[in-house]
Amino acid sequence: MKIGDTVKLKDDPKHDWMFEYLEETFQVVDFPTENGVELKMVGTVPDWIWIIEKDNLESVNEEG
Repeated sequence: MKIGDTVKLKDDPKHDWMFEYLEETFQVVDFPTENGVELKMVGTVPDWIWIIEKDNLESVNEEG
């Protein structure tokens, strides 16, 4: 995972509130801590920024 990657929440996230956002995609903005990832939710205005643990995320393959 690197800055600029597109990611989604894993199907079985650690926190119950994350289940509401399983269909959303995010762009990696930064890595502010060793295990943390700063994300921007794709398609939100104004930007919706999250900082969560990277083990809650999986990369999205953008093929074709």
